Amino acid sequence: MLVSNFKFHSYLLSSELAVLLNPVWTFLTVTDTPVRSDVIFVFGSQDILVPDHAAALYRTGYAATVLVTGQYGRMTRNVFEKPEALVFKDVLVRSGVPSQAIVVETTAQNTLENVTKGLSLLRQKGVSCQSVLLVAKPFVMRRCAATFARQAPDVRVSCCPYTDEIAASIDRAPFNFARRLVEELDRIDRYASNGDIERQQMSKRLRMAARQILDHIGSV
Repeated sequence: MLVSNFKFHSYLLSSELAVLLNPVWTFLTVTDTPVRSDVIFVFGSQDILVPDHAAALYRTGYAATVLVTGQYGRMTRNVFEKPEALVFKDVLVRSGVPSQAIVVETTAQNTLENVTKGLSLLRQKGVSCQSVLLVAKPFVMRRCAATFARQAPDVRVSCCPYTDEIAASIDRAPFNFARRLVEELDRIDRYASNGDIERQQMSKRLRMAARQILDHIGSV
């Protein structure tokens, strides 16, 4: 299992691209102060820093239960030998989270399913879930919270990415990373139109920044 390949983010942004990305990054990366909650709700991905951070939150005492959810995505299919949730569980256990404190959901294939299937499994197991700490890759935090706002509006959520620094989060080649951030804005619009997530207001300045990013990476 090539997990170690994803643990460290070694790509660097040029100063020009970093400036262009900043408005989009700031919008996407919602960060709250952690508070005592029922569940640490962890979204699967290729990024092993995510369960590392969830384990740190657990050890600090922010919640008694950790839910990990996810099957495979584009960046883990044919790379991970088992579903993302099981890979993340292994990291959690190695990082000091007792196996009995972890609830594992291995079938979700998108954020909507992460939320709906994860909450359903918690209910089946009798785990109270009136409040959650959301842990995921930093740039998907807004979409994760918006999915909860639409699908489970009575659940109090706090967004807890492992960092809000863009330099610590670049998980692919810089131009691909830039395209992925712009794509995230498109996903938020599209999923809101589908009724999957709560609609997010995007300013003209933000949309202009997205166009400038695409112009920049297309002209270099």
